Amino acid sequence: MNSNDPFPTVRHPVDRALATAVAESGEDDVRTGLYREFGESIRQYVRRHLDARPGYFVLGGLDHLTEEQARRFTVAVSRLAGDLLPQDGAGALLRDVRDRGVRLGEGATGRYSDSRQGGSLHTDAAHRPGRLPDIFTLFCFRQASSGGALVTVHVSDLLEILRAHPEELAALRLPVHFDTRDDTPGVPLTTERPVLEFRGGRERMYYLRDYIEIGHRHPHVPPLTPEQVKALDLLDSLLDRRDLQTHGRLAPGEMIFIDNRSIVHGRTAFDDEKPVDGGRLMLRTWIGLPEHGEGTAGAVL
Repeated sequence: MNSNDPFPTVRHPVDRALATAVAESGEDDVRTGLYREFGESIRQYVRRHLDARPGYFVLGGLDHLTEEQARRFTVAVSRLAGDLLPQDGAGALLRDVRDRGVRLGEGATGRYSDSRQGGSLHTDAAHRPGRLPDIFTLFCFRQASSGGALVTVHVSDLLEILRAHPEELAALRLPVHFDTRDDTPGVPLTTERPVLEFRGGRERMYYLRDYIEIGHRHPHVPPLTPEQVKALDLLDSLLDRRDLQTHGRLAPGEMIFIDNRSIVHGRTAFDDEKPVDGGRLMLRTWIGLPEHGEGTAGAVL
């Protein structure tokens, strides 16, 4: 396990004046040369760090932004990387990741992002119908008083071990039902996809064990087979291996881009003994890359 700061080689400072300008920008502003240059830098970071290992990079030096500026910056810079994707049935493009006093899987809509619990490593949006994010971002506006470190595992490390277990690997390529965690009228109760899929010339994982188990409790959904349960148990045991994990704690004013195709992630449980202004707050976006040529982020300027 790497418990030291894993971000030094992938941390890129943003000029304070540029960050403020991006946060205050309008649609016409992004056509200027300054924004084109910044946008190309973001896309280069995607190609360098996300299309290859480690699968993430961090923008730093953003702690001077107000909360409203941070929200606008997060949306604007995400658009420089690709297409913003909705995160719920209402079409929200930006979501607050904070403790809402619920637990993962609680009720019909309780999500991991609404809780303070740790573990349950996953990929984002595996439960959502439709187009899935290739990238997700987290802007750390306020950090918890303790805990809340980001935990990541790279899919290539999992595959290296899973290839020695061909039956379990084959079972992970079979479709499972994810509960959509959405009670919006017209939204299906589950969405069906495999845990592991070779797509666009690369292996991609879709995972959150709790959502799979909840999905298979619905009356219209068949139970998981013993082979699938065995494969998921093996996968969970690998995700829990500290030697495969990297831990890193974002500081306020840092924004991380993570490859949702190749990084399984979670966090350590966090605590806000004396929460300030509402406690830990991360701002999240989901980003889609072009359907063709997935390895390259498309220009949007």
